[in-house]
Parts: sequence; C-alpha cells; structure tokens
Amino acid sequence: MNVLIINPTSNESLNDKLFASADLAAKRTARNSEDYTHISVMNLKEAPRYIETELDVLRVSALLMEKLEGVKDVYDGFIIAHHAELGTHALRELTGKPVILAGAACAYATPLYGHCIAILASTKHDVETEKDTLRRYGILSDYMHFFPITETGRLEGQELEKATMAAAHQAKNAIEADVVVLADSSVGGVTDKLIEELKIPVFDCMTSCIIRIEYMILQNGQSFD
Repeated sequence: MNVLIINPTSNESLNDKLFASADLAAKRTARNSEDYTHISVMNLKEAPRYIETELDVLRVSALLMEKLEGVKDVYDGFIIAHHAELGTHALRELTGKPVILAGAACAYATPLYGHCIAILASTKHDVETEKDTLRRYGILSDYMHFFPITETGRLEGQELEKATMAAAHQAKNAIEADVVVLADSSVGGVTDKLIEELKIPVFDCMTSCIIRIEYMILQNGQSFD
C-alpha cells in the first residue's frame, strides 16, 4: 500500500515528525518486514502556517482539492494531518480513494478502551475545533473531556512535546482518565513514553490513521456487487 499524508499547512518542519510516527505505526502493523504500508508526506506551501479561521478552512480545502487531483492515481489512500474538517468527503469523491482526517481518526476507537477519555489539543481554539470535528463525525460523547496543551499561545517542536507530556499527566490526574488522546498530529513521538508513564492507553493521530487507512484500502479494493 502507498499512503500519502498531507500536512495542510505551510509548516514544512512538521513533515519529518508526521513521517516518523506514521512509518513506525506502519511497521508495527505489517505482516512481515517487507510487506508494510509505504508512507509519503507533503505539505501545502501556499497554505497558512496555522488553520484558524473559516477563510483558512476554505482556502486550504481548495488547495487540497487541487493537490489530490494531481496525485490521485499515485496513492492508495490519503491522510489529512489536521483536526479541522477540510472537505474529507469531497476529497473521497474526487479521488475515489479512502481519505481520513486525523482529528476524527484519533478518537474513533477510544470508547472501546475506557469511559473517561482525555483529549488534548494544542490551544483552546484547537479544542473547540476538535469538538466540532468529532460532533460532525458522530464521535463526540459525554465520556470525552477536552484540555488545551497550552493556555498562552502556540508552541512547536520540543516545547510542544514537553507541554504535551505535562498536560497528559495533569489531565489524567484531574479526571482520573483511563484513555488519553493526542489530537495534535505532530506529537506522536511522545506516545510510547506516555503509555509507559501513565500506564493507560494513549492514542495519537498518525497511529490511529494508519490502522484505519489500511483497513479502508483493503475494503476499497473489494467488490460488493
């Protein structure tokens, strides 16, 4: 399988983090050392660094349509590495391929693992966006509790990962969470460490997306006539 992850921002520095998390997940789900999902990552140079307004959403959605139109025959499926809904269903119609939104995939299976779910997003604005996405997909539930990773402003890189670790511990203690979800696609690198420290399931976007996209690609290749 060949899967393209699209970082729908102009922040190219996220690409390596997305690839590392997704590639690790693909190798873990592989049936053998040679048969695993091959990952590619690209970002949208013309997009804003952050997607925060309705205008940003519309502009990025249009850029995604243009980008996938040009590569739809190259890949078996696509992952949109963001928590905002950016026209996923239209992109499926355009490509005829599975397209997954990270913000929905990260929480999709969590009710199977616990009934007190802490969902961490980068900022208060991102918390509200994540809630809206989960509501649109019919995933939002009373079991889910939302926490911003930072109250002061956007963080990136190691500062964001450090703050994510601290926020996860605080969230677990605050509500006695039995599941933690990392709704920021770029912080999957701390997942294993959090699982070790918290001793509860921790879901990150890229791992969740790889598991779902592989299944959807297999389903997409079957005939139901």
